Amino acid sequence: MQRVEKSAKKKLSTLEVTLIDGYLQMAIPGIQLNINAATKGSAKFTVRLWYFADIIKAEQDNTLHFELTENRLGLRTLSFPVMTTFFENDSILRSINLPLNYTDMDLAKLLLSGKYTDEEIIFNNLDNEATNTMRKVKADISKIVLLMKKYGFKKNEVEDLIFNKLKERFL
Repeated sequence: MQRVEKSAKKKLSTLEVTLIDGYLQMAIPGIQLNINAATKGSAKFTVRLWYFADIIKAEQDNTLHFELTENRLGLRTLSFPVMTTFFENDSILRSINLPLNYTDMDLAKLLLSGKYTDEEIIFNNLDNEATNTMRKVKADISKIVLLMKKYGFKKNEVEDLIFNKLKERFL
């Protein structure tokens, strides 16, 4: 995670932390770590990777005691905002699976796969990026339609071709 945290491209990466009995699952695009921890309850929270990394680096102790409440994570006297979701059980906790250096194609495939809900996309701070990616796909389709019109291609044929290719195999 330190390598990713230093990457200029991924400075705004979102860290997704899932609390499950006995361990934490920490996920960012391309990396998923399971860390043994004393946990109580099942929940998820997201925070910007760089922010969380700065807080951890500033700590001197080897053992840290965090307290997660509604949209806040506390460490000693420090408290900061995070997006939270609490669960009665851990059967519905899923992490979004993207490669470390994911591309617009990876994100488009993820969206078109139907594997994740809008809430999961929003929870992982991918909604703006996803919207921009789909705008790019539609703009590219319009360009292709203009080029291929003289060969008898219709817009719906080009859309079907592109969207079927993107849906073909999700990651």
